[in-house]
Amino acid sequence: MKKRFLFGLIAVLSLVLAFGGVVGCSSQKTTEGNANNAKKGPTIKISSKTFTEASLLGTLSLQYLKGLGYPVENKMGLGELAVIRPALTSGQIDMYWEYTGTGVINLMKHDPVFDAKESYTLIKDWDEKNGIEWLDYAPLNDTYGIVVRSDIAEKYNLKTTSDYVAQVKKGEHLKFVSFPEWDGRADGLPSFEKSYDFKMPKDDLVDVAMGLNYDTLKAKKGDLALAFTTEPRIITDKLVMLEDDKNAFPVYNACPVVRKEIVEAYPNLTADLKKLSDLLDTATITDLNKQADVEKMSIEEVSTTFLKSKGLLK
Repeated sequence: MKKRFLFGLIAVLSLVLAFGGVVGCSSQKTTEGNANNAKKGPTIKISSKTFTEASLLGTLSLQYLKGLGYPVENKMGLGELAVIRPALTSGQIDMYWEYTGTGVINLMKHDPVFDAKESYTLIKDWDEKNGIEWLDYAPLNDTYGIVVRSDIAEKYNLKTTSDYVAQVKKGEHLKFVSFPEWDGRADGLPSFEKSYDFKMPKDDLVDVAMGLNYDTLKAKKGDLALAFTTEPRIITDKLVMLEDDKNAFPVYNACPVVRKEIVEAYPNLTADLKKLSDLLDTATITDLNKQADVEKMSIEEVSTTFLKSKGLLK
C-alpha cells in the first residue's frame, strides 16, 4: 500500500496536474442511479486514491450506491492525500475513503492513536468544522504488522508479537526484515520496542527497500518482517500475521468521508454505506486486494462479484 511512507512526499507538479485532472474530468460521463429507484438530489462525485485498496473501496461505493438509485459520478484515482483532500473540501469531489490514522496523524497533526474508536471519534469531531462527515468506519485496519514465515512460526510457536519478543529475550536470533525509514521514525521501531519492552538486536535487523520485505522472507534471508496488514502476499506467500497484542501500531480503519451537504441531501446515505462498511474486515479486503493484484482481475469485476455475493447488488 505504501501510503504510510508518503507523508509530505507528493510533488508539486503532481498536485498541479491532478487538480487539472479534476477540472478536466467534469466532462466525464455521469453514471446515473438505477432508473427504477432513482433518488432525487445532487450527483455524488465519488473519488479514490490511486493504490489498489483505495480503488476497490471507491469502486465498491460507486457500484453499490448506483444500484440503490443514487445519482453518482465516477472520479476514481484522483491522487493521494495532498491532492484528494483539497478536492473534497473545495467541493470538486463529494466522497472518498480515508483512513482514520491518516486523518489523525496527517490532517490533525496529532500523535498516533492505538484504539479504533478513539481514533475515529477524534477525526470525526475535528473535521465537522470543515463540513466533512466521517461515516461509520469499516472493521478493516490497514496498519503495520509483523509477519513470519510459516516454518518459523511453527518452530517457535509464534502467534502473538509477545511470543516473538519472548524468543528475543531468551537469546534467539531471528532476522527481522525492516525499512530504514521505519527504523528511525518516532512511531516506528523506537515505539515498537517501547510497547513490547525489549531492544531489537542490531545484528538481527535486516533493512531492505520497501516492497522487498516479502522477497527477502521468501529467499529465507529473514525470519520475520514488517508488513501492511492487508497486503495480499501474506496470503500468497503463506505468511503468519502475528497478533499485535500490546497495540504497538496505530489504527488505520477505512472510512467513507463525505461532504456534509451530501449527507444532508440523502438522509439514508449513512445507513446505506454502513451496510457496506460492516462487511469489510481486514481478511476480506486482503482477499479482494489479492484478486486484483495477484489474480489480475479488474477492480470493477472484483467489486461487482463481491457486492453480488453479499446481496448488495443485483
